[in-house]
Amino acid sequence: MNATTVGLVGLGYWGPNLARNFDHLAQLTWLCDVEEGNRAPFTSRYPRARVTADFNELLTDPALDAVVIATPVPTHYELATRALRAGKHVLVEKPPAMKGAEMDELVTLAAERDLVLMPGHLLLYHPGVRK
Repeated sequence: MNATTVGLVGLGYWGPNLARNFDHLAQLTWLCDVEEGNRAPFTSRYPRARVTADFNELLTDPALDAVVIATPVPTHYELATRALRAGKHVLVEKPPAMKGAEMDELVTLAAERDLVLMPGHLLLYHPGVRK
């Protein structure tokens, strides 16, 4: 995956950490959360990113390569499905879905569209864990 532009959905508990990291790893171009109180602090912190409550704004941006999903678990499957259908690579916090069949659907959808679907496993690539 050569994603250079990233949109982050979910600015609650874990989202701020992901925003900080993706701002260094790629071009963080979108921040999305349905709660105004979660969005407000990020407007000045990431001035190059557009901040919205509307997930559809991200999905319709042809310049956006990937979506990072850090929302409550029951929303992961729906949001990841919509992002993949919109042609975006997806990193979704764990678990990506609440049912095995839904996970299978996500994997199939990503494969059919030649997109990366990655669960956000903390420390998966950490040298200590790899050893």
